[in-house]
Amino acid sequence: MILNSRRILLSALALSVAVPLNAFATNGYFLIGFGAKSRSMGGTGVAYSMDGLSSAFNPATMTEASDSFDIGGDFFRPEMAIKHDSGLMGQTDETSNHDKFLIPAMGGVYHLNEKITLGAAVIGAGMKSEFNQTANNSACLQSSGGCPPTVFNILDNLASNEAGIELYQIQMTPSIAYKLNDQHSVGATFVIAGQYFRAEGLEDFGSAGFTAGGAATNLTDAQNGLTGVDFSHSFGMGYRLGWFGKFMNDDLSLGINYSARVHMSKFARYQNLFAEQGDFDIPENFTFGVAYKITPAITGIIDFQRINYSDIASVGNPGPNAADPSDLNPLCPGADTAECKLGGTLGMGFGWTDQTIIKLGVNWQYTEQLALRAGLNHGDSPIPDDQVLFNMLAPATIEDHITLGAEYKFNEDYWLSVNYMHAFLNTIKGPTAFGQGGATVTGSNASIAMEQDSLGATLSIRF
Repeated sequence: MILNSRRILLSALALSVAVPLNAFATNGYFLIGFGAKSRSMGGTGVAYSMDGLSSAFNPATMTEASDSFDIGGDFFRPEMAIKHDSGLMGQTDETSNHDKFLIPAMGGVYHLNEKITLGAAVIGAGMKSEFNQTANNSACLQSSGGCPPTVFNILDNLASNEAGIELYQIQMTPSIAYKLNDQHSVGATFVIAGQYFRAEGLEDFGSAGFTAGGAATNLTDAQNGLTGVDFSHSFGMGYRLGWFGKFMNDDLSLGINYSARVHMSKFARYQNLFAEQGDFDIPENFTFGVAYKITPAITGIIDFQRINYSDIASVGNPGPNAADPSDLNPLCPGADTAECKLGGTLGMGFGWTDQTIIKLGVNWQYTEQLALRAGLNHGDSPIPDDQVLFNMLAPATIEDHITLGAEYKFNEDYWLSVNYMHAFLNTIKGPTAFGQGGATVTGSNASIAMEQDSLGATLSIRF
């Protein structure tokens, strides 16, 4: 039985490497949680075992999990919209062309002995957007010259018909946990990460001289290292450390998970887009969690998470200065040298701030076979209102989520969890500074918005 369990676990995890992970912004560009059990309880999991997916939250909690393999997925529907008024001839009001995705989740745990537990999971993060670069202004539609691109409309030329990005981050988390005694466990994870990225529709920034390579005079040069060059990939490694403790006759559980910054290789095809010549590391984040048995049947859970987006230059560096377009980069007062332009060491980014997230969950063991769950998740959007321009590519505006779910135990070997999540519509308005033909537009002339729904299920196979 042990040999068969190992084969099943290793085969399933090997299969998971081949499965594409599509993930989309909820807490910034991180998912609120992984698997139906966590996602039905607001994304909690640092102080409460998530069974086969425990290593995705806190490797130390694997000592509390059953030997199991969890596999499932979410049908995810993020609705994204942007508005941009860039002058008399340019106004866009678009929703993303893609809003239906499948997000898989899988992982396993195996107790080697009474002290040592092994496990692994495959988790993802990221975002995908695609907007038509066509104008809806009636004067434009009736003009003989046609409609210029309006999402990123600086010079009215060289831009492709669509603008958007695709970012996929995949992390494999082989982990080990050690049970110090009946109350305390520690754990460690070796993170193996991969990323895939593409961008389109940003040619105008090349022709305007925003990049370290200087102003482009044709479409090919405008795309060079900036946009429209298909997918680029990067790889990296990192680590996680965790602790789990039980107190008050095991009614109270505490957990801590620290995820170090994952240093990634650079996106070679986008060295003129992301700061530091295409660098895009996965940010450091840490979480503290509490789980308390309110009654023998009801457990309340709360996690506090901090994601340090601002430490990643390509994400945290400010975008174009909307208050003074003549001095674009706030990090470089005066004339911008190559290091201050897109792709440079001090290149402009998305202007994201660090994000603090509060996750609340409750598990009610209604009967021996049936558990009912609910949760809330809140984190202020990392996008300031003066950073709307570049964030039309990645409108990660979501702040509030409500979650519901249940788990049914068919027998000792098979458990099925289901979940539903709704992320409430949130809109951010702000200035872009650039109007048609390079003219300055004052006031809040643009907005970005997102709303989400997801429905998922996870099957837990116990050994």
